[in-house]
Amino acid sequence: MHRVGLVLILVVISFTSTAQFITHGPVIGAVTDSSARMYLRTTIPNAQLTLELVADDPFSIPFKVSASPVPRNDSSVVLGIEQLSSNTEYHYRIFVNQKPDTIAGSFRTFPAVGEKGEFTFVTGSCQETENMKVFDVMPLHNPYFLMHTGDYTYPDYQIAPDYSSTWDGMALSYRKRYDEKEMKYMLRSVPIDYVYDDNDYVGGSGGRFCKNDWKAHKENGRVVNEMFAPEFPPFWRRNTIKGYDEFFPHYPLVDTSEGIYHSFKFGNAEFFVIDRNSAKDRPNKDGFVYDEKKKKWRWDPPEGYALFGKKQMDWLKKSLKESDADWKFIVSGVPLNGACEKLIHAGVKIQNMSMKGFYGFHMAWGFSQYWAGFPEERNDFMQFLEDNDINDVIVISGDTHHNVMDDGSNAGLPELNASGLSVTGTELAYYLKLIGTFTFQYRMKKIWNQGGNGLGTKNLKNAFGKVSIVNDDYVELSIIDEDNAVISSFQVPHSSKK
Repeated sequence: MHRVGLVLILVVISFTSTAQFITHGPVIGAVTDSSARMYLRTTIPNAQLTLELVADDPFSIPFKVSASPVPRNDSSVVLGIEQLSSNTEYHYRIFVNQKPDTIAGSFRTFPAVGEKGEFTFVTGSCQETENMKVFDVMPLHNPYFLMHTGDYTYPDYQIAPDYSSTWDGMALSYRKRYDEKEMKYMLRSVPIDYVYDDNDYVGGSGGRFCKNDWKAHKENGRVVNEMFAPEFPPFWRRNTIKGYDEFFPHYPLVDTSEGIYHSFKFGNAEFFVIDRNSAKDRPNKDGFVYDEKKKKWRWDPPEGYALFGKKQMDWLKKSLKESDADWKFIVSGVPLNGACEKLIHAGVKIQNMSMKGFYGFHMAWGFSQYWAGFPEERNDFMQFLEDNDINDVIVISGDTHHNVMDDGSNAGLPELNASGLSVTGTELAYYLKLIGTFTFQYRMKKIWNQGGNGLGTKNLKNAFGKVSIVNDDYVELSIIDEDNAVISSFQVPHSSKK
């Protein structure tokens, strides 16, 4: 009766009340099998926010969680919700100063740690256009959560290149994230985890100390490629990490001096979310050496050249070694696919090619920012997995503005690169395929072999990744477009079933 009564109240409120006090949120995150967190924002001074929840159970009794917005945090607050039951739907409504808000919703807690079953989540990155159709389609797949791998809006140009230089700029960036049309409605019922990438970090492919950029121009008929690494004040980085800490309902962070990397468990799977920006302490240009005699760049990463850094990698290795989960997911803002090294070499070889605004070196520079551009660190990690017999590891990544997959034959590990939620074009793999065919430098089938936008299909629509965990039997990785059509799909069998 309690549950039915609250659900009826939610319906009545949605049709009869016009009072909306919550300006941004709810955004639900850090979900486990017994807890969750919720971001809320209101502009009402000295407001008291009360969240009322009831489990989807006829004998459940409603309970409440209250808190006041933090003025210095843009009048927002992140509520902690504890003592929840596993794998249970919770309906909620929100009161502001004891008055019900029109916003209401529900979310589902995770299966108990270690529990086997059929569980689905969705993933993707890169949203910067008005086309938000993917967020209408995602809920149709009944996901437990969205794993967002970055460029969750583009504040470095949608606000300002130095947006992270002020706390107001950081607050504004989160308001813009939580005001994305269609997505904001989905987030009322689909929890989210998130790791920033480059444009929603300090911008400009930033690392620990500097941004990174590349430009090309013609000089006396010759192509000149230049790389830049403008430094930024250290507090920009600190603001970005603190902004994530204060404005996003995140899981516990391991070491905020190093970034926002973290882990969480979901049934018989464990997730290791790594930060590719905060710990990168050398500029991208350090991976290249200029040959004055040939007037060309060559790719030659120096010893110790690393993307994720020692502290983060030590944590990742230790966590993977200690994990007893059937499935282990590494989540990164950029591809970990080692075969992308072929694209770096190809870009170097065609660095002086120029055609309709395309410069060959852009390939080398762009892909050198992914883990393939840091071979010492990547090879060490892959050797660690082999030496410690760590299996059933799957990679989820973003950044590329297209959606492609590999079964591990090329990438080293099975990888779903879902990176075209709302972008102007997803043709990258298609054009790379043409360049490879034209220059005889590589074949895309030897980089991403399980299809995607422009690979084995003409489908170039915005899309997202869908991941279905089926007991300890297999994981199905799929790319679903904005019209709910499957672009590509394949299964990764568990090592015990091979």
